[in-house]
Amino acid sequence: MFPEDYELISFFEVEPELLDSNPQIPWFYNTLTFAKEYHDEVLYCTFSPSYGELDLTLVRDQKPIVTLSLHNIQKVEILKQEHSEHLRLTFSADTCMNEFLLTLKPQVSIIWGTT
Repeated sequence: MFPEDYELISFFEVEPELLDSNPQIPWFYNTLTFAKEYHDEVLYCTFSPSYGELDLTLVRDQKPIVTLSLHNIQKVEILKQEHSEHLRLTFSADTCMNEFLLTLKPQVSIIWGTT
């Protein structure tokens, strides 16, 4: 399961850069990178949905402070609450990874772990 294009654009508030710019290729079969800029930070989030992969890098003052390469993603969904939105990743049952939760508003927050 993967969100609709408009849901991802709404969550990141930017259009993604697509690896293959052919408009006939659905985002699910492409690689897309969202670059969300803050005051002194940039969050790069690169999805390869059909492979179940996500690479995330948070850069502050042009230096990476968090880099994650996540695999075996089963489901990607956008959760909307009254004052916040979250990107939730669910992993394959045969992995020891808990759900991954990325929040961008009001600040960047990452919650994730293993069992």
